[in-house]
Amino acid sequence: MNRRSLAVSLLLVAAMALPLGASQFIELPFDQVARNATLVVRGTVTGPVTSAWNDSHDVIFSYATVRVNRFVAGDGPELLVVREVGGTVDGYTQEAIGFPMLREGENVVLFLTQWDDSADWRIEAYNQGKYLVTKTPQGEFLMHDPVTQGHERLGGHEPMRIEALDGAGLTMNELEQMVTAARGNRAGVQQRN
Repeated sequence: MNRRSLAVSLLLVAAMALPLGASQFIELPFDQVARNATLVVRGTVTGPVTSAWNDSHDVIFSYATVRVNRFVAGDGPELLVVREVGGTVDGYTQEAIGFPMLREGENVVLFLTQWDDSADWRIEAYNQGKYLVTKTPQGEFLMHDPVTQGHERLGGHEPMRIEALDGAGLTMNELEQMVTAARGNRAGVQQRN
């Protein structure tokens, strides 16, 4: 084997030993997510979720309007626009694997932070900042959304039946207490009619 082949072989072996470059989400403690969020809201995703290219035409964003019926922390308008990376425009789809998805009609609790470049909001700590609200015979319960962008590509199947929880998960009251404890006096529940 000549020197050039040996050098190429060594480079290939070294490259295979390096970790692959991919996104990795580090799970944050609940207290940190609650403190980092500007708003914590309970609401419903209204109207269709739409997608559009950004101004430089290199990223697709999805936009959802959330009608707030309760501010668990912070205060703001009754309607919030939540923008997340990923979506489909003119048959072209960009998925941000592991990022949250919002679907029309969902009842949610969201931990939100405002984007730097607009009045739109984003979900804090990726899917850690999104809870689904589900009604069971035992009452309302919250759980993290098991379906994220790229769910199907990563071997996910049909979304799990949330109604089958039968009492598993947090209650709204428990979540409010956790947020208040994490944020100190910055939390304060404000009900919308």
